Amino acid sequence: MRKTALFFITAALCFSLFCSCSGNGKQITFDESDPLALDIEVQWAIITDPYAACREEPSYSSETVSHFRKGELARITGEQTVKTDGKYEKWYNFDRGWVSGSAVKVYSNKLKAQKALGDMK
Repeated sequence: MRKTALFFITAALCFSLFCSCSGNGKQITFDESDPLALDIEVQWAIITDPYAACREEPSYSSETVSHFRKGELARITGEQTVKTDGKYEKWYNFDRGWVSGSAVKVYSNKLKAQKALGDMK
């Protein structure tokens, strides 16, 4: 009785292992259309404020050169920590200018940022 039960258990395990290892016929493809999407040295940000002014320099007193709207996705090109009124604040540089860290949410890659943006809507 034990040998029979052991045989069936072993046969079931082997069968399930064989079935799980066999492919489903689909080939995995990698989308290389955006090479920066997974680059570990490139960070991305989603604008979280309704309106975010892009400054010429990382300072609130600097001239506004452009703006972002809530929900826009942008690549970070630099960052700087600035001391203002005794507090330290991080600023992020984009192709349009500098934006305060309080107006953005930063992600380690574009795919994570796009996923979070989809979850926001």
